[in-house]
Amino acid sequence: MANLEHQQPIDTPASDEQNTFATVNGKEHASPAESAPGPPPFPEGGREAWTVAFGAWLAVLVSFGFLNAFGGVFQQFYTVHQLAGTSSSSISWIGSFQIFWSIISSLGGSPTDPLIVIGGVGFALSCMFQSISTHYWHFLLSQGLLGGIALSCLFTPAYTAAQHWFLKRRGFALGMVTSGAAVGGVIWPILADRLIRDVGFGWALRTVGFISLALSLVSAVLVKGRLPPRTGKQVFAFDLFLKPGYTIFCLGMFFVTWGLFFLIFFLPSYRALHGFDANMTFYSVSVLNAASLFGRIVPGFLADRWGRFNMMVATALASAILTFASIAARNEASVLVIGVLYGFASGNVVSLQGACVPAFMDDPTKIGVAIGQLLSVSAFAVLTGPPILGALITNHGFWAAQIFAGLMLLAGSVLIFVARQSLSVPGKRWLV
Repeated sequence: MANLEHQQPIDTPASDEQNTFATVNGKEHASPAESAPGPPPFPEGGREAWTVAFGAWLAVLVSFGFLNAFGGVFQQFYTVHQLAGTSSSSISWIGSFQIFWSIISSLGGSPTDPLIVIGGVGFALSCMFQSISTHYWHFLLSQGLLGGIALSCLFTPAYTAAQHWFLKRRGFALGMVTSGAAVGGVIWPILADRLIRDVGFGWALRTVGFISLALSLVSAVLVKGRLPPRTGKQVFAFDLFLKPGYTIFCLGMFFVTWGLFFLIFFLPSYRALHGFDANMTFYSVSVLNAASLFGRIVPGFLADRWGRFNMMVATALASAILTFASIAARNEASVLVIGVLYGFASGNVVSLQGACVPAFMDDPTKIGVAIGQLLSVSAFAVLTGPPILGALITNHGFWAAQIFAGLMLLAGSVLIFVARQSLSVPGKRWLV
């Protein structure tokens, strides 16, 4: 999940977090609060704040919830039906292309109701075009390109607006908001599969489009920003990569993202290879996403108390160990257990990355830019990771993809730990 470029106003000069930035890397900085009044205090809760959070949750349910359904429905379905004879690597390009565009096109957005409506309408159109697609390039454009851009327009402003209402409780609040991706990852595969069986692929996608449009309109009504939009036009600040800790963290997240999608995309195919029950094979991704629901909320809550980097390193390392362990899984029970544990661990890795970035920033006005650049780096890992895994499966078997994914997650965990150690925050150990 993504904290994006336009979040610059979120971390206000009057906040406690601002005071922390003054000590990071051993440098002293004058507080902007001394020279200019800051925005009003963050509500940290209340009916209005949680109403906005619920609206953002709906947007995440539609957007990243649907993206999480690719491995549960479309990767396997296309292999057997519309794109029979096409390699797993080629089919996975559709899902990775959609996620890539949903991240890249989100940079520089703003929390506006019209953008949410545009995203909902655009995604409904994507489903309509997808429902009549028959060739590989049809799906790449309708689902991959149009769907990715539309979901970005839906997700970005809603997620950003939710952060206008929380600061000290942001880890927990964003964990709640991003749990919509896990709930969507449970609901959409089951709903889509049932609709495909009952009314066929075409009308199943059209129905999904109509439902998504209705939920998007509700989200647009509930979501509203609280802080004034930023005045600058800067999307990238390449000088931030001169900060060793930040650069190492971005590189670590690249490697983590490169290996993250093996079980998310290919778990059903892995289960089918070993002749597991067809129903269990289908529901395996929904079970993984159900575990991810708790993996986004519980570690997010604990991260505000025990350290965000501490939780990131622990859960990324656990994801690596579970990926290696999946090589030895040869029965339904063992694969199911690994899927549940992996869903819990990987859910935290996805939802907490943006909350770690502020620790590297001396200037809080660049936090949004820094998060946007982090996502732009990870986006290329999202784009290439699943196809690489698919190619390894096609040419060498699942074990090769499992080793690659596990090594990438392990390397990313080490780099995140190194980035954590580069911080200098005496008396502020909760930050790391």
